Amino acid sequence: MNPFSMKKTLLILCLILSLTLLIGCRPLDENPAQIPEGAVDATAHGVSTENDGAQNSLALQVLIDSLSAEGGTVYIPAGEYVFAANGTQTIGAHCIRMRSDVSIVGDGDATVLKPTGDSYYGLDMFYFNDYLDTGNAVYLRNCRFESFTIDAADTSCAYYTSAGKGFMFNLFENCHWKKVTVKHTDATGFGVDCPIGSTISECAAIDCGKAATAENTGASGFGIGFGYSENESLTITDCRADGNAKFGFFFEHQGRFNDEKYSAVPKEFFKITDCEAKGNLFGFGGVCAQNTLYENCRSEDSLRYGFLFKDSRNATAVGCVSENDGEAAFAILQTAVNGNFEVKDISFIECAAKDSKIGVSIVSENPSAFMGGNRVEGCTFERIPLSVYTAGTMHSLTLSDNTADTDETRFLAETEDFKNTGNSWNPIEPDSDQTKNKDKKGNNNDQP
Repeated sequence: MNPFSMKKTLLILCLILSLTLLIGCRPLDENPAQIPEGAVDATAHGVSTENDGAQNSLALQVLIDSLSAEGGTVYIPAGEYVFAANGTQTIGAHCIRMRSDVSIVGDGDATVLKPTGDSYYGLDMFYFNDYLDTGNAVYLRNCRFESFTIDAADTSCAYYTSAGKGFMFNLFENCHWKKVTVKHTDATGFGVDCPIGSTISECAAIDCGKAATAENTGASGFGIGFGYSENESLTITDCRADGNAKFGFFFEHQGRFNDEKYSAVPKEFFKITDCEAKGNLFGFGGVCAQNTLYENCRSEDSLRYGFLFKDSRNATAVGCVSENDGEAAFAILQTAVNGNFEVKDISFIECAAKDSKIGVSIVSENPSAFMGGNRVEGCTFERIPLSVYTAGTMHSLTLSDNTADTDETRFLAETEDFKNTGNSWNPIEPDSDQTKNKDKKGNNNDQP
């Protein structure tokens, strides 16, 4: 071999060796996850991707219990961890009973907690409800949940109840969720009731309520009960709810189930901002909701209503959008299901609707209960065959400054004080005798 060829061969071998060393020393992840400062690694305390569900539930519960006295953060690294029932409660079973002053943090979508197993009434991943279990109004306080997924695809229950959630909390204060996804639960994903000073941000609920039927309550993405304390408050921002059995997001006064234990009305508004719902039965709303504000939220492809307030009062949607929501974009409904519940002061302000059968549906099915003070103002309706539909008996209703690309409306309701002004559809003068007639403008009386 001539000297030139030998030097060339040696040079190539050196380059190959250098590249091999560089590749061998390079980390697989350019940005490896860091354990949060002061956190305790759960895998150093018996939690493992190799364990069965019972082992992981026991290990994580022992760790949480040990930290609760002085507080601390549990870090769960990337991986799939199965969990199983580790205790029972008044209704259902749970994997983990949460404690105050303890937080759970993961590695984002790479950390997956998987509750598994068949249960009679449902299996919750994280649970706290001393008020139901003991009768003592004890609060869960100062917890944080961040950067992990709960996937309950491998759970099932014989009977649908309120159990079977990703989070099942009742009475909690200063608790915060960020970048947490809950999916495939038997019941509601985030089923957290009676919050004080708490937040949920950048979270997702996907395909929750898989065990429910059309007649069941709950079974939603984010389901917030309230009514124990007038100090209750919660802010939900930048969250999404896709494909859940009932609502994407909803609020519900617990007095509809037990008016002795739950009789308070919060002084502050619950605020839901910049959230999205897609492919749920209902996008946003409430049942017996009160003091609830949806702002800049978007509903799409709901099977029935984009925004529904049922037997509710003092609730508002501002700057919200509904697109391709089945029966109606916006709806206010009064029923007799929840007694003679007043439906009043519900507002849709500067909202937009596209490609639904009805723009806004306002119906009273209970003539013995008050319905009034509701209004739809500054909204737009595009590619919607029927802009407004009303039926039943109402005290008052205001429709003003709304714009639609069709003049079709059906005002079938008996309304004492009906203001229909400044709208693009042939407005009725407020002082007209027609305002007290069932059929106004000679519209078709057939219900849609």
